[in-house]
Amino acid sequence: MNKKTTFLAILLSFLLLVLFISIFKAKTVIYESSLYSWKLDEILEDPMKFYKVLKEYNVKVLYQDFSSEFLEKGDDSFLKEMDDREIAVYHLAGDPSWGRKEGYEKIKREVKKVLAFNEKVEMPIRGIILDIEPYVSEKSEEFLVEDFEVYVEQIEKSYDYCKRHDLELLLAIPYWFDSIDDDLLKRVIKNSDGISVMNYKISKTASKIKREVELANKYDKKIDSIYEVEYGKEGYFASKEDILKDFANLLEENPSGNLMISFHHYGSMN
Repeated sequence: MNKKTTFLAILLSFLLLVLFISIFKAKTVIYESSLYSWKLDEILEDPMKFYKVLKEYNVKVLYQDFSSEFLEKGDDSFLKEMDDREIAVYHLAGDPSWGRKEGYEKIKREVKKVLAFNEKVEMPIRGIILDIEPYVSEKSEEFLVEDFEVYVEQIEKSYDYCKRHDLELLLAIPYWFDSIDDDLLKRVIKNSDGISVMNYKISKTASKIKREVELANKYDKKIDSIYEVEYGKEGYFASKEDILKDFANLLEENPSGNLMISFHHYGSMN
């Protein structure tokens, strides 16, 4: 083989390698995502680090827990910064007691805080996302279907209240809700503007959200599949790339224009 032939062979190999790398990279899609954040102080202590995460994870929706003090103060500079970055912001709130009898009154009080804040500012909060999980407060007694019925009733009243005040209501729910009662799951999805499914289990994420996606598509509601960011820990995904690959498979098995990937939570990314 002469030098010219050797050179052409090397060049061809190089071009094939570049093509292979390009194809491989093209398969790694960075989806638009939502992000959970429980402590605003962590963000304000190092905003540049937070902005880096927003860009890296292509965050378009932020679920942020705002304190009562923040809401009462009425400072919308953070909201304006998020709007400049084209990120929708929801107030993240909830307590297991909110899913019990009379829970609606507690939810309404929290909603009123958001509404009062929005009246004071130029840049309002888009809505509220409720992470209630009434079953986690149980010790020895079993949480029954009847208890979920009570929870759903509180949600129905809250959704009606939010609709009357032009505020979106989203719900964080466990992936196993459909195994409790399908009719209750339907009512939860119908009585919200969207659901965020705690689909944390590393195995079979696609199958665990199948019913929720079907109903979200049917009622044209937003839906998130939440991934826990605990990279390297047993039972969790090893990296962001592994999560994105899993979500690509999940989306392929559950086609939906309403489905978004979600990450829980910003504090674990520090």
